Amino acid sequence: MNLDLIKQRAFENLSKRKAHKHRETGFIYYHGARVANLVINLRKLIIPEDDTMDEILQAAAYFHDVAKGIEPHHKYGAIIVREMLKDLCTEKEVEQISQLIQCHALRKKRKYNNYEMLLQDADLLDHFGTIELWMNFYYYATENQNMEFSIDFYNTEFKALAMKNRSFLNFEISEQIFDEKLEFVNSFVKRMEIENKGDIVDFSKKEVR
Repeated sequence: MNLDLIKQRAFENLSKRKAHKHRETGFIYYHGARVANLVINLRKLIIPEDDTMDEILQAAAYFHDVAKGIEPHHKYGAIIVREMLKDLCTEKEVEQISQLIQCHALRKKRKYNNYEMLLQDADLLDHFGTIELWMNFYYYATENQNMEFSIDFYNTEFKALAMKNRSFLNFEISEQIFDEKLEFVNSFVKRMEIENKGDIVDFSKKEVR
């Protein structure tokens, strides 16, 4: 498998797409590229002795949302990727990639193998932390709404949404990473709320003065 050619094909097919009006053009590609790195970082933490599926995992990550906007996108993505990569991969590799894509959105539906669970967790984790903040800001900006709407979302809906997503994670390490991301977002939102009022943070005491 030539992973560079697979990355190139992902860029050519996904970097100009806008599958969701509240996501920037190319979000599918850039999300996939982040997940491709994240899934390997997770693999090194969870099953460090096994790198045999790294290229398959990365290829699946790049294309896991190829059918986004055509639901169920995991089902159609598993079909589409077979055609898109048939000249770049062996039949076995295409089957493995397709299977990973088929499973990536079906969290907790059945028992999955480690590779399927790694991709599921990497995909979910990329939607939180700084990326979640970026998506939130982009959403309210495209809706022509101000910072108050964003702050209100974090103060009313976000916690339940975050905890629901956390329950879908497969590995304890993934939960720890998620919790750190959540802690960062919560601290950022507190700071955002303070500064939105025109208040100043006392850096020595971390209090408003």
